[in-house]
Amino acid sequence: MNRLVVAFAFAVVGASVASAEDVKASDEYPEFYSGDSAKGIDFVKSIKVLAPRHCSNVKGDTTVVVEAKGMTRAVAKCWRQPESGDGWGGDAVLFDGELGADERGEFVLKADAFPNGPLTVRIQAMDKSGHQDYCELQIYNLGGVKWRQGLPKGDPPGAQGMKLVFSDDFDGPLSISPDGRGAKYAAHKTGGGDFSGWPFSDPDGDCLPFGQQGSFLRIHASKPYGAKGRTGILSSIRSDGTGVAVPVPAYFECRLMCHSAPGSWGAFWTLSKGTIGMRPDDPAFEATKKAGCDELDVIECYGGYGPRNPNHGGKYGVTSHWWGQPQMGKAPHAFPDAMKMAGGSSWSWTFHTYGLAITETDTVYYFDDVEVLRHPTGPVSKSQDTWFLINYAIAGISGWPYDLERYGNESDMWVDWVRVYCGKPVPDGFGEVPPVGVKGSIGVNFTCGRDEDALRAWDIAGDGERAQAGWNNVAVASGGRSGKLLDSEGRETTASVSIGKGAEPERCEGWGFGGADLRLHRGALRGAPFGVVGVPFEKYDVVVHLGAGVNGWKGDVLLFSRAREEIGSYAVNYGWIGGGRYVEATREKGTDSDRADCMGVFRGLTEREFAVKAVRRDGKGAAAIVGVQIVPAR
Repeated sequence: MNRLVVAFAFAVVGASVASAEDVKASDEYPEFYSGDSAKGIDFVKSIKVLAPRHCSNVKGDTTVVVEAKGMTRAVAKCWRQPESGDGWGGDAVLFDGELGADERGEFVLKADAFPNGPLTVRIQAMDKSGHQDYCELQIYNLGGVKWRQGLPKGDPPGAQGMKLVFSDDFDGPLSISPDGRGAKYAAHKTGGGDFSGWPFSDPDGDCLPFGQQGSFLRIHASKPYGAKGRTGILSSIRSDGTGVAVPVPAYFECRLMCHSAPGSWGAFWTLSKGTIGMRPDDPAFEATKKAGCDELDVIECYGGYGPRNPNHGGKYGVTSHWWGQPQMGKAPHAFPDAMKMAGGSSWSWTFHTYGLAITETDTVYYFDDVEVLRHPTGPVSKSQDTWFLINYAIAGISGWPYDLERYGNESDMWVDWVRVYCGKPVPDGFGEVPPVGVKGSIGVNFTCGRDEDALRAWDIAGDGERAQAGWNNVAVASGGRSGKLLDSEGRETTASVSIGKGAEPERCEGWGFGGADLRLHRGALRGAPFGVVGVPFEKYDVVVHLGAGVNGWKGDVLLFSRAREEIGSYAVNYGWIGGGRYVEATREKGTDSDRADCMGVFRGLTEREFAVKAVRRDGKGAAAIVGVQIVPAR
């Protein structure tokens, strides 16, 4: 029997051989093919689970109905906890027999006898000529036996001599935001470079990729009919560089369970921090930028069986990448075979723990506390802090084809917990969520009649330490006036907005921004100034957020007092270059700025009323203003 059949312990006799000209071995992952370009060609897509629905909840006795066109026999198994003690458990055979004349099979999963939480029912079908198919039915057991859930009490052997500095067992409300502000995690790859074919989504974006069920984090990949696919990633540091990142010696560990489907690509991995959070004028910036980056992949779960799929048979990828460091040569990698460890269960069958120790001398990878790869620690890992990511990609830059149609275009990755150790002291409050912005700030954003341009009360948008929630959505109307504005804490203030005659709504580009920041930069007011009356602060700053059209604009942003006297002004050059970053204007009015300015900041104001106007230098009248913040003096 070939290795794939051994992995499933299914006897398939006389497998047919056919050509597969488009199958090519991967230089990076040759082990998936073992040099055999015909690997997986005996797989024929056939199995369809008619009940229950993929990614659904079950409880008690659950009838599973399977159809396998062209097949004659099927076997179904599910991993179960040990009968007693703390062993690894084992496979339970749910069905093993011939299919009916209608090519269907039916069996009962007695869910109460299986682990509580995520379950994978593995179904394999075959015909008499050697063709086969494999399908994983993911379900969530609302009942069952609680087994090995939650953070373990003891420390892992790979973290010897280190202290626990961060842990999350995902048994409460999730803490995720688009760039990490106001939350534990960012919902995109911090520093840029989202890589999934089904894009990584904001936590409240299309298809809602993040969920919490029982004591688990659920990263849900889905593609409803007529919609773009969406899935999720968690980054442990924020766009400003804050968050969970530690120096050597360090240990990272995660307990997870993935889905093996064509194109599925779950991973737990780390990156060196590099210049994230550094200012370009920092003396160490250029040297840090040129040093390169260490990527350490603790586990990459490449799923799927058949031609041009990984056909992993229980193996997973462990790889070190030394990006931008040609002097390091080819980085080490390994393909641990889960079937030969931990009771013989694969990464998609049940939960396993994946660990990474980075010390001054060695980098060591672990599977359920068993060492699977070791190599000397690279210079970048020694000199820079390291942070972690957890993601569930679908296809993308991996190059593997994807096909989740039979799964209803739904698939899950489940995470039980993650924890980080460090052998050096960390600052007080490490891993905690820092407060956002200045308490009590008043934010006004202009909308242009589209719901997608409106900010929700909990949306956090704005620059760095001035970012805030509680923005006021003000519809643009010539000669209009808003009601009383709310502050970032949701309290009513004495302030309101007065809009001049001739004002028009405008939809701007919002280059490079995402999530709440994109919504902030979409709607805008143009064609007339606007004023704020009834400012409740004795002293405050005003942050004016500007909007850009297709070709950008040059001009000036102006601030006036109630007596129409100019309080301050800045020159602005708002183009697409540098988009997605908050850049403060610094040049005086009338000069040519070489910066991609998208906001003006006026400090130390005491007036109870003020007005704002943005003027284009090309003589085309007023420019777009997307919003304003009134930030009380600290």
